[in-house]
Order: sequence, then C-alpha cells, then structure tokens
Amino acid sequence: MPRVARIRNMLVEKGLDGVYVSSSENRAYFSGFTGSNGHLFVTTEQSVLITDPRYTEQANDETNEWTIVTHGLNAMATIKEQVSLLGAVKIGYETNKLTDAECIGLKRELPEVEWIPLQDYGLEFRSVKDDEELRRIKTAIHIADRALIRLAEKIKPGMSEREIQIELEHLMALEGSEGPAFGTIVASGPRASLPHGTATDKKVVPGEMVVIDCGATFKGYRSDITRTLWVEVPEPEILAIFHIVLKAQEAALNAIKPGMTCGDIDRIHRDVFEREGMEPYSLRGLGHGVGLHIHELPRVVMGSSEKIVPGMVFTVEPGLYVPGVGGVRIEDIVRVTEEGCEVLTNCPKILKVHGDGQKGAEKRWSKF
Repeated sequence: MPRVARIRNMLVEKGLDGVYVSSSENRAYFSGFTGSNGHLFVTTEQSVLITDPRYTEQANDETNEWTIVTHGLNAMATIKEQVSLLGAVKIGYETNKLTDAECIGLKRELPEVEWIPLQDYGLEFRSVKDDEELRRIKTAIHIADRALIRLAEKIKPGMSEREIQIELEHLMALEGSEGPAFGTIVASGPRASLPHGTATDKKVVPGEMVVIDCGATFKGYRSDITRTLWVEVPEPEILAIFHIVLKAQEAALNAIKPGMTCGDIDRIHRDVFEREGMEPYSLRGLGHGVGLHIHELPRVVMGSSEKIVPGMVFTVEPGLYVPGVGGVRIEDIVRVTEEGCEVLTNCPKILKVHGDGQKGAEKRWSKF
C-alpha cells in the first residue's frame, strides 16, 4: 500500500480531517523529501509539503504527487494559509516530535483547529520495510562491514581508541557512507564493560578485546554493527565471555520466526546467559529496529508482547559487561522472513588485530 494511503486510512479510522507530519524521519518516509526544513499536511484528498526557498528545487526533485509550497520568513503565515485552503479543522500531530513551544504556537495561531495528539504513528508504519528500504539498509550494512574488515587490518597495539574511531569513520566514508549512523563506540580492555563507552586516548594493548559499535548511512537509512576485536591473543577470562556471547547470539538467530514475541526472542538468549551464570552482566534487551532512525520498532526487550512479522528489520546484539574485566557485544541485523530470519550482516564474527600486519578477518560460524 502506498505510504500516503496508509495515512489516509488512519485519518478515516480516527475521524480526522488531516495530519501534520513534522519529524524528519516521517517526513522523508512519507514524502521522500530529505531537506532539513519541511512541514507535511495530509488530508483524505491532498498532500502538501511546505518548505523554504533553500529546498524548493530539492523538494520538487525528490517528491511525487505532492503540492510544494514555499514559505517566506514567517513559516506560520504560510501554514495558516494552507490549513485554511485544506479546510481541515481536526488535525492530528506527532506528540513525540513537537516541543511544547511548537504546540502552543500552533494552537495560538490556529485556534479554529482542533489539534488531536497522536504518538509517533510513523514508527509502526516504518517497522516493516519495503523493497527499496531494504536495498538501502543492505547497502548501509555492507559499507560498515567492509570498513570494519579493513579497520582490523590497519589497527595495531598502541593505537588509541580515538585514533581507531577516526580511522573507522574515515573508512566508512571511503566506502560510501553519508555519515556515521550514530556516535561510534570504541572501548577497549576493562573500559569495554561500559556498553556505550565513547572513545578516549587509552591505548590498545595485546591481550585485550576492543568493542566497536558503529553504523553507516546510505540515502538516509542506517546500519548498526558491533564487533569485539581480539588484540593478538585475548586473556582467557574475556575470551570465555566472548564465546558465551557468540553462543547466545547463535541461539537467538536460530529461533527467530514470525509470530514470536520480542520478549520470547530476548528470553532465548537470556537462557544461555543464565545457564552460564552470567545473566546479571547483561542488559535488559536484545535488539531494536533500524531504518531511517537508529532505534525503531520492534523493540526486542524483556517481557515485550510485540509480535514480529515478515519484513521487520532489527538488530540481534547480545552482550556481557563485567566491571574490572571488560565486555563483549556481537551485533548483526536481521530481516524476518516467512520461515525465519535472514542475517543481513556479512562481517566475520571474529576480527583479529595483529602486531605484524596480518589480515584481521577470520570466518567463523559460517552459516551466518
């Protein structure tokens, strides 16, 4: 079903005259427009995109079957005019995306309109990816895959976490990324017990592992991958943790199928941790949807009753984080199929850092 048609069905279901789309992700999803300034108004009959003169040409190039309106210095004056022309008096808006000040401004300037609060309905629509979305996500995944493999061949003991981050983001750019999908995480040795440890000047030393969580962006769509690199031969304690995490991910990947709840999937990987006596060192969830935003639906977390369906794309990222020792996370992106899931990430699970410049990628668990 065309994306705007889904909005129109929602309008009928909720008894609305129109909807105001303000968030950048939903604006791009429904209209195709990727500029930084835009206001969408959709009724059962019309679709209007309001933007400023910087983006008029871009809006015409990127959209189809949208009426493009250019506003001057006072965007609200044009919004008022267009709402009046649309004849909409009952309009839904994204409560999760508008600030209080913006809501107050709309209600003050358009007192004749009944503004109906809606949560981010676009998230639900975007949870199942169409073929074009999937192509863009796959490209973003492959960019990050290739960059990480190249990174493992460049890293040497003695490099700092910050140097590794800079090198990785440079490699992703060379591979075609529009920019990092989120703030790149690099945490080595004991610092890897910080799940979101940002890079520091700490230097990587032999025997450690380095958690690297990164993502690329391609045509607005994002990827997300974590690999825990071995620096020469890791210490036995952290190596054992690595294999527990790998086993937990394998169990979850093998179990995923349509109709399961997100809580069911989380439970499967958590059972592995519990049998190993390590569950207290895990986080409260296993994964999240990925698309125009780095965190979308579904949320694969403890106790969630949300069911997965074919076409959903989400991460599977078990991790263990032991203070004073370090941490391990292994993250891939999967697409739910009619029978199970397809693992979209192709980067080897084990990436080794050698001091002698040997190649750093080792194929393991090849069926993934």
